[in-house]
Amino acid sequence: MTYLSLMRQRFSQRNPAIDPVPWELDDKYTAYEFVSSLGYKVPRYIRTETVGAALEAGMQLGDRFVVKQPNRHSTKGVYILQRLAANRFLELLSFKELTASDIKADGPEPDYWLAEECLPSLVSGRPLPFDYKIYAFRGQVSHITQIDRNVQPPRVAVFDGAFIPLVLGSHYTIDVSRWLLGHHVLPKYAGAMLEMAAALSRSLDTRFVKVDCFDGPDGPVFGEFTFASGGDDVGMIRYEESFLNTLNGAIHGEGISAVSGFDIDIPSFAKSLDSEPTIATDQAVLRLLSAGAVQGDRRYAPALIQRLRRSANRPVFELAANVIGVLNGDHSRAFSVQAAVRQGSSYLVGTSRLDEFENMALEFHDGRAENNPWHRSRAAEVRVAAGDLTQVAVLRDLAADGYEHARRVMAKYGEGSL
Repeated sequence: MTYLSLMRQRFSQRNPAIDPVPWELDDKYTAYEFVSSLGYKVPRYIRTETVGAALEAGMQLGDRFVVKQPNRHSTKGVYILQRLAANRFLELLSFKELTASDIKADGPEPDYWLAEECLPSLVSGRPLPFDYKIYAFRGQVSHITQIDRNVQPPRVAVFDGAFIPLVLGSHYTIDVSRWLLGHHVLPKYAGAMLEMAAALSRSLDTRFVKVDCFDGPDGPVFGEFTFASGGDDVGMIRYEESFLNTLNGAIHGEGISAVSGFDIDIPSFAKSLDSEPTIATDQAVLRLLSAGAVQGDRRYAPALIQRLRRSANRPVFELAANVIGVLNGDHSRAFSVQAAVRQGSSYLVGTSRLDEFENMALEFHDGRAENNPWHRSRAAEVRVAAGDLTQVAVLRDLAADGYEHARRVMAKYGEGSL
């Protein structure tokens, strides 16, 4: 059995003997009760018997709220409503103005309806919070899809199980008639989000579950369980061969490596996660910072790194930030990526992808080195670290000319030993 055949089986027929699944948690109210019982956050919600009652209940939760039928998935039967006036609403997924009579079931009438709070977005200019879908296999996380539904088609970006960005065309492809590529935005509670998804997955007796969640202002907020991933089944996202092989092994209980290709000790990294914020900054600053990230702002990576909480796993999130910077077109960040990989840390334990970022760093700095001591010294530092001691002379000459950065590099490597 492969990962994709498992998804097809779950859609076409349920076989509890081969593939036990707690389908009762497909029901949103039941899932909320279950997740709450384990101490994790869910949106504030009110259960009602009719859609009209759900609409009335939603207005008690604020001028922006959600009315949801619980027997559908993704955005089907979901109305995210901004109240404009009495009996007049702007539906934020479709951007259509609706009245109460327009809000109705998609398909069969459900047994009940839910009214929910609309969680605040931590991205300025994006009224709907991003949806982070975490793929989990009995407590192991393989990857995360980030979906921005504030625009149509939705924008998607993909991370590995340590929130290292993945690259479209190298790690995966998407159906561009359904999705477009978005920019990566690291959640404030990235680590806590991974911890929550892994814990919820471990609590379920099933091979695979996708844990949908949101980055709330006070911690991750659970959205729903997805036991059959439609996007994977119909080809909205396709994985390259080694990525797919990892998923195939995961459904049979094999360990999951970082599908980004970096040598991250995923089990140890996962044990280091806690409920504290990954990004420690004022919420207003974070919203502006993330708004820039959505646009591919090259200032995002260095500004994000400055605001990462100091913790044992910070080097992994710093690596993630620098890779985001590279993907946003700031190839100066390649120097930091190759340096981090070469140096290693508690959770970065090998040198895979070192050559890729070393070459990128050299291309960036060599192309700017003429009459520029900063770029000359940076390029020389990369080569010296890689064992090319002929570049020591470049650093010595720059240091002799009084260039302070070259002196610091010489001191870093021990001038006498060079």
